[in-house]
Amino acid sequence: MLVRDRMTTPPITMDVRGAIAEAHGLMRHYDIRRVPILQKGRLVGIVSWTDLMRALPSPASLLGAQEMPGLLLRASVKEIMTPNPMTVTPNQPIEEAALIMRQEKIGGLPVVEDGQLIGVITESDIFQAFVDLTGIREKGTRLVVDLTNHRKGVAELAAIAEETGLRLLSFATYTQDGQRLAIVRVDTDDLVPLVQALGGRGFRVPHLAALPDGQADARSVFGVVSRPQ
Repeated sequence: MLVRDRMTTPPITMDVRGAIAEAHGLMRHYDIRRVPILQKGRLVGIVSWTDLMRALPSPASLLGAQEMPGLLLRASVKEIMTPNPMTVTPNQPIEEAALIMRQEKIGGLPVVEDGQLIGVITESDIFQAFVDLTGIREKGTRLVVDLTNHRKGVAELAAIAEETGLRLLSFATYTQDGQRLAIVRVDTDDLVPLVQALGGRGFRVPHLAALPDGQADARSVFGVVSRPQ
C-alpha cells in the first residue's frame, strides 16, 4: 500500500499571505487539523490546529472582544507556520509515512511529487489503512502464531492453511519480546483443524480470538494463553 492510495487529494491550501483567521476558518469548515501553505504554487510551510491555538489569545488575555478580530486579520500564517515541513512522495510505502509521523511526533505530512504539492496524508489515514490491512471487517477468526523457531515459518503457515482448506484473509508479522509472531485471520469459525495442524508442525499459538461454544479444545492443544496480542 502506497501513500497515493490513502492521501487526501486535492489538499486544502492557503497562500503564505493569508491571515490566521482564514486558516482557522478553513480548518473549522473542512474539519481538518492542518493546512499546507503555498508561495507562488510551491509548498513553503504548514499550519496545524496546534499552531492556531498557540497563536490565538487566551480568554485570560487583556485583549478586548473588538481587538481580537483585528489582530487575526492583520497577522499572516507566515508568522506561525512551520517552514519547510517534512514531506513524503506518493510512491513511498504508507508504513514509511507512519514511521516519520511517529518519529517526528506530527499528525500529517504533505505529499509532494516533482516539486508540486498533490495531497496530504494524516494519522487518520494511517489508522484507516491499518484497519483495512487487518481484515477485521471481514468474517473470520483471528489467531497469533509464534514463528520464532521456524526459519520458513511464513511459507509453512501458508501451506498448513492450504492443506486444511482455509483461506487467509489477512497476515502480518511483528517482533515482540524477542519473539517473531504472526497475526492471522482465517475464513472459518472452526479453528480446531488449523490449530491441531499447527501443533503437529511444532508451532505455538499464543492467542486465539473468542471462540464459539464447543471449541474449547482448540485452546487446550498447546495451553493457549489468554493475554491478547
